[in-house]
Amino acid sequence: MLKRLFYGWIVVAISALLGFLGTGFYSYSRGIFLPSLAASLSDGDRMDISIGFSLAAIVAAILSPRLGDYLDRGSPRLVILVGIVIVAISYVFLANVQTLWQFYLIVGVGMGIGMCCMGGLTWHRSVIYWFDHWRGRAIAFAVMGASLSGIMMPPLVTALVDSYGWRTGYMMFAVSTLVSLFPVVYFLMKDRPEDVGEVRDGHDYAAKHSEEMVEDVADTRIWTWQELLRSRAFWSIGFIFGAMTCVFAAVMLHLFGHLLDIGLSTTQAAQVLSAAALLAAFGKPVIGWLSDFLGARVSIWLSLACQATALLCFTQADSFFLAVGAAALYGFGYAGMSPLRTFALSTSVSSSSFATANGVLRWIELPFILSASPLAGYIYDATGSYNIAFYILAGLISVVAIGPFFIRIGGAIERRTLQTQG
Repeated sequence: MLKRLFYGWIVVAISALLGFLGTGFYSYSRGIFLPSLAASLSDGDRMDISIGFSLAAIVAAILSPRLGDYLDRGSPRLVILVGIVIVAISYVFLANVQTLWQFYLIVGVGMGIGMCCMGGLTWHRSVIYWFDHWRGRAIAFAVMGASLSGIMMPPLVTALVDSYGWRTGYMMFAVSTLVSLFPVVYFLMKDRPEDVGEVRDGHDYAAKHSEEMVEDVADTRIWTWQELLRSRAFWSIGFIFGAMTCVFAAVMLHLFGHLLDIGLSTTQAAQVLSAAALLAAFGKPVIGWLSDFLGARVSIWLSLACQATALLCFTQADSFFLAVGAAALYGFGYAGMSPLRTFALSTSVSSSSFATANGVLRWIELPFILSASPLAGYIYDATGSYNIAFYILAGLISVVAIGPFFIRIGGAIERRTLQTQG
């Protein structure tokens, strides 16, 4: 008789699909659209277009605390469905945008709200509802969808834009988002294990590893916003992943243009982006395993070191193969960005207050996110190169490396400590 699959893995698969067609489309394609958007809407000024994506981050930050508070009590599935509809409509509007202010309104409000609802804030909350001992690996597999999208989307979107134009590209995004995601989430997504008579990690796992089922009182603590803002661990996580997120946003938006500037073709530039995403996809299970067994600190330091080194390599890369090498190193580094953020936050705060903490955390991360992409665009417009921007981003990554000293280790190491104390 076949062993019954724990339904939590179906939730992980749906989350990966959301990352593939949601976060992946949005994050990995916008750098490809950037030159066309700038030429059509702002006389070639890339900083103007970058501001639109920063507006989306502001709107998401405004919405996130209240949304996070709801997600810790309510239905992530319902929020995701609303987000899918908003994102699909926003893509339709983007395909027909005529002016810069229309672009700001659609991206800032539409995509800001839509991606916040259907993005990681929501489905990370779902995954944490389902997993404890397998949390790091479950999150890592869930976020692999975005990386797989990063492998496939750059060459496909580049070919699409080159052949049919950026407006057709956005219209195809709208159709694929709505048709592919809405039915899957509506019929298959489940909010919590008790909805299908299960427990976290599954009855089978809990029965076979009963000696490891140690109660962590801290994991059930309900935090207030005021308590979060007095926590050193919370601020440390905000600085670490605010830095990682702003670097990711800047690199994903501007790297394609940088690669064209050093002489690569659009096809080669797309392949470099795919190389970064490929290593990110392979790196996620590795980072998930490390976080489950070694905890958050070592995993975060490894991720930061790879990213800082890669940024410096991008400034020296003057050929396709050197650019691929730098992208591969960067891809492995940012593989841990999303799963480690969720793992560190859910262990240093608590899984019971994860979404609330995640929502408030957006405000700490917001200044980083707002500054990076426009600053990189400004530096390019002023100097004709992104190299100074890459140096600044590498320095930022190096500074926040002090942060892991102030967070909980988590994972099997900390669980064994609790067993000894118990």
